[in-house]
Amino acid sequence: RRELPDGGARPSVAQFKQLVVSALRELHGEVGAALPVDVLTYEEKSLSAILRVVSSGLVKLWSALTLLGFYQNRRCAFRVLQTSPFLLALSGNSRELVLD
Repeated sequence: RRELPDGGARPSVAQFKQLVVSALRELHGEVGAALPVDVLTYEEKSLSAILRVVSSGLVKLWSALTLLGFYQNRRCAFRVLQTSPFLLALSGNSRELVLD
């Protein structure tokens, strides 16, 4: 999830993908920018996305996103909420599970 403390422009899905690629390029160079990352879902209202990356690229993606501090000359931050090797595991959060 991307957070904008001072408001600001909300990127479209294409701009969000470009932001991810530029973060990878900034930290890991052209090799990092070549890492295949897919945006599976993106909610512009909450600035939340589900990204798919090969397991060997997870650390590169995570580090590039968490070290990115600015978007369009405004402060921003990324928060990784969950990771999973299985897409189905991301559909629910066991911490929010209510038992009867």
